[in-house]
Amino acid sequence: MAGGSGGLKLPLSTSLFLLVLALSCSNLCPSAYGWLEIYFDPITVWVYNELDPNTPLTIHCKSKDDDLGERTLSYKQEFHWDFNINFQKTTLFWCNMWWYDSNRHLVQASHDVYKVKRDYRKKCRLDCFWHIRKDGWYYGDLYQQELMFTWEN
Repeated sequence: MAGGSGGLKLPLSTSLFLLVLALSCSNLCPSAYGWLEIYFDPITVWVYNELDPNTPLTIHCKSKDDDLGERTLSYKQEFHWDFNINFQKTTLFWCNMWWYDSNRHLVQASHDVYKVKRDYRKKCRLDCFWHIRKDGWYYGDLYQQELMFTWEN
């Protein structure tokens, strides 16, 4: 057996082909960080009470593992929390929200406020904003929102 400083020697054309392939794939394929970032970048969900100045909003948000407790938000007040997506990419948070209209009738609904498959890189990246109004739950950023859910009654 001959000695020497082994190592794989590729022809220059093969080396150039592999380099071009790697560089072109960097735009088409997730980078090493790109597919891992979902696990390391914390997500923040923000809920804003935009009902009206005399209407408090009560919310109770949970996941399978975390109960964030019940909170009452006054007008323009917000509540937010941070979390990381689980390894299986099944992270789910839902909230029950309720308030009383001018006739003292209970208005309520319960919806998912974060689902990985719906939200990650589609509806929100790292910050997910919910603007709660009298006609429903609006989802989007601070500048543009769309009506996602209406109240149950």
